Amino acid sequence: MGRAAARNWPAFSFTLVFIVFLVAVSSLDVSYKSDRNAVTRVVYIDPLHAEDPGFHGEALKIFGREGYTFDAVLGEEVTVDYLRRLPTGYDLVILRVHSTVNGDMVWLFTGEEYSQDMYVLEQLADEVHPARPSIGSERLFAVGADYVNHFMKDRFRGSTVLVMGCDGARATDLAQAFVDNGAEHYISWDGPVSLNHTDQAFNCLLTAVVEYGMSPEEAVAHAMAAVGPDPDYNSTLTCFPR
Repeated sequence: MGRAAARNWPAFSFTLVFIVFLVAVSSLDVSYKSDRNAVTRVVYIDPLHAEDPGFHGEALKIFGREGYTFDAVLGEEVTVDYLRRLPTGYDLVILRVHSTVNGDMVWLFTGEEYSQDMYVLEQLADEVHPARPSIGSERLFAVGADYVNHFMKDRFRGSTVLVMGCDGARATDLAQAFVDNGAEHYISWDGPVSLNHTDQAFNCLLTAVVEYGMSPEEAVAHAMAAVGPDPDYNSTLTCFPR
């Protein structure tokens, strides 16, 4: 009996090792899939909500499943001071904002009406700026890369930052500021874009990330293949770092 057991040991050993190998591979695969679907906490910042609230509902549908934390900051709630106090720990930071390039720098519009008597030191340091979404509209406060570097330091560890407005990737200063403060990816347009087109593109992009488990780079390519560049300005989505 002892000799028979000894003769059968190599086959048993091989089977055991093979089972251990399968379990290890299976565990690695589960871990890999989990990493690709690691978005659990989202902040949606939308000063344009009163102008067109539609995308908020679409975002709620995409993230309206168990396990997601979805915080929404809308309209006039999007102030310079709110951005200063933005909590850490978000996997996705979605900024549905007007944005523009001025002096080779990207500026993000808040929903806060401009006053020369507010944020005086920040204005003197050129960290915030008055800006108009369109000719004849009221001026709003806008923030730039220097504001992010000064007041939002290390707030974006592991985050993907999505800037849905015009020209967000036409210059690299703002993208670099977010990356320098922890963001893994920064995605925006390399030129002007209509509100309707950016809503379509980012709806497609977010669906690709959440439902299909695509990486940010893959999701950008997917969105561009699905909706194409802006039909009026030919602007495309860009993922930074490239």
